[in-house]
Amino acid sequence: MKKVVLALAVIATVACFSSCNKKCTCKTYVAGSVQKTEEVVLDKDQYKKCADMNATVGEGQLKTGYECE
Repeated sequence: MKKVVLALAVIATVACFSSCNKKCTCKTYVAGSVQKTEEVVLDKDQYKKCADMNATVGEGQLKTGYECE
């Protein structure tokens, strides 16, 4: 779990420092519930669309990770 959170923090940090102006709405899920919602700037050098930043495990009540749209 710590590795997932660390990876998400790194992704969010990289996205924040990019010069691109497209913003994604990203949600952090823990055990199916949204813990945090934030707007992240899309880094077009790494990702073509917001959904490329998704890193979730499980579905429904068990979903854990980071999901952007």
